[in-house]
Amino acid sequence: MSTARRILPLRRLELWLACWLVLALATACTGGGASGSTKTPIATPTSALPTGPVRFQPGEYRYGFGGVTASLSFVGSAATLEVKNASGGELAAPALYVVSGTGEHVDGSISGAAPIADGSSATFHVTFPDQVTSKTIGLVILLFGDSNYGAFAPAPAA
Repeated sequence: MSTARRILPLRRLELWLACWLVLALATACTGGGASGSTKTPIATPTSALPTGPVRFQPGEYRYGFGGVTASLSFVGSAATLEVKNASGGELAAPALYVVSGTGEHVDGSISGAAPIADGSSATFHVTFPDQVTSKTIGLVILLFGDSNYGAFAPAPAA
């Protein structure tokens, strides 16, 4: 038998042993033992949980994420949008649309829509077609420029 043929089985054995060693070390490094184990953190509520039914203020919506807060108050098919920008950057001009309870997409018209500088607040007047009322709204979506920032949440009644 030539020298090359005798070396090949030894290389396979070395490779096989190396794989088992790596597997054994990987298993040992993942823990599983009692020493050095960590406890899973338990989430605690930051405010009291409601004990009864939650009621919402009709026509009032709130939004908050990433330093941007907004409130939307409807009276009929008109609304007032108040935005506070603490996002660290300028926000493009706001836009809104409503998804009605029937699934219809209805755009709002914001008079004087303009960008909002970081650290600034702005108030805008919004109008919707007459069929949009606090009773027909299913979901209100907030946009800044072409970016969809997400949905408003109904505001809980005080």
